Amino acid sequence: MMNKEKFLLVMPDYSDFPQLFLDNLKSIGFEPFLITDKVSKFKYKGLESIKNFFIKNMFRNKEYKQSLIKRHLLEELERNFSSIEGKLDYILVIRPDNFPVSFIKKLKTKTSKLIAYQWDGIEKFPEIKKYFALFDTFFCFEKVENQANIKPITNFYFDHLPSFYKKYNTESPRLYFVGLYWKSRETKIDTFIDKVSGLNVDLSIFIQYFQEPEKKNTKITYIKNRITFEDNLEFVKNSDILLDFVDPLHNGLSIRFFEALYYKKKVISDNIMVKNYDFYHPDNIFVVENKNYQNIEKFLKKPYHDLPEDIVKKYGFSNWIREIIQ
Repeated sequence: MMNKEKFLLVMPDYSDFPQLFLDNLKSIGFEPFLITDKVSKFKYKGLESIKNFFIKNMFRNKEYKQSLIKRHLLEELERNFSSIEGKLDYILVIRPDNFPVSFIKKLKTKTSKLIAYQWDGIEKFPEIKKYFALFDTFFCFEKVENQANIKPITNFYFDHLPSFYKKYNTESPRLYFVGLYWKSRETKIDTFIDKVSGLNVDLSIFIQYFQEPEKKNTKITYIKNRITFEDNLEFVKNSDILLDFVDPLHNGLSIRFFEALYYKKKVISDNIMVKNYDFYHPDNIFVVENKNYQNIEKFLKKPYHDLPEDIVKKYGFSNWIREIIQ
């Protein structure tokens, strides 16, 4: 029996995402390992708490405790890393800017293939630019000019999960959106709701906030806790159309488009870039541009247009992983 290739995934402890990655890696034949930024709770050692008390109160300096917390994170990450024995075939780091630079450098000692994927916009987290050179290849869903080791790659859907097909409801389609509260897209979501409210649609819109929004839209459900990926998929499966409101600091396609592809859902989005993709079909994807809201009703009435299997497969996780480890 052939030895399985060892694959270490390093990523933020974000909802149930890490487990989905591990399961999908396992399903395609890797031996996966995981390190996240969730470590044991910080505790003072020796006289550190007394020292911190004096530094904080005498010198009004809160940085001493922060430096101890950072050191604790680094020590824990390194401990978790050294518990993995032997050489690793691949290490993939998602959102490297969540991890200390010195830790990323340490990862290099156990693999000949250190890869990064930035699943959020570069300009949204500009700190990431300091990490570009640390990796053999750095993937991003945006195009980055003048950086040799940076390659564009799209998002994907998890293909170890069973596909699910519900016939598209042309009578009263269910429209679904879940996302974080961004002041920058509040107006366009409100405008969209206003424009489609007179149509025969069932709206399910969830917005997660950290700080309570000043004004609330009665047609939006505001939530404090993140919907897990698994719960989100239940909503996706039971809906007819996924809504996508582009983040102005993003320059690529969100994961919604790829889930829509796999679960045969239509999409309404204001991301005009989608027209350049091979899976774009005007019966399936409506692009909101130049205030063309009056055309939505016609779009709602059209059935879903089936796409060739090879196009759908191309955007699955299995294909995505093969591409990044090449």
